[in-house]
Amino acid sequence: MEITLNGKKAKTQHTTLTGLLGEIELPKIFVVEKNGTVIYKENYEETTLGEGDIIEIASFCGGG
Repeated sequence: MEITLNGKKAKTQHTTLTGLLGEIELPKIFVVEKNGTVIYKENYEETTLGEGDIIEIASFCGGG
């Protein structure tokens, strides 16, 4: 299926957010949005992916 991942079209065979996250490189601390809604870590496994979904992964970085 085709989704949008961080603003770019991407193809995935995974049907859950957990599967998708397992195939990409992730920062140590991050947050995930699906179609504009924040998804909490405890819900990754039950969050299904569908054709055209928009997934945004944002990381946190400190500064000083």
